[in-house]
Amino acid sequence: MSYIEEKTIQLIPVMSFALMFACIEALLGLLLGIFYAIVFGAIFSTIPNSVSGITLNGLGILFSEAATIMPILGFISGLIIGVTIAVIYNFLAPRIRGIKLQFKNEYRPPHSHNTLFSFF
Repeated sequence: MSYIEEKTIQLIPVMSFALMFACIEALLGLLLGIFYAIVFGAIFSTIPNSVSGITLNGLGILFSEAATIMPILGFISGLIIGVTIAVIYNFLAPRIRGIKLQFKNEYRPPHSHNTLFSFF
């Protein structure tokens, strides 16, 4: 027997949400930084060092360092955005009734601890 139970998110813990959001953004920044380093590093390595008097060595180094810069920037911006989203949600949730989630509850018979090898 199962039934659907509906619950409402009334409050988001600001720092735990912000840290989770920051970690997700840092991971995305790492992936994007690796992509930038590979793609733009390859592009700038094929261009001659001087095109019409402008040296491009600095751009190649900048994009090769993107793999280390992007996660840091992603974490910092993710933390700021996460705090902002959580504070705004906590302000608006009581006024517009929050977000409703549905959970499926299933009946499970009580667990018997009398068996010798009970793993489940």
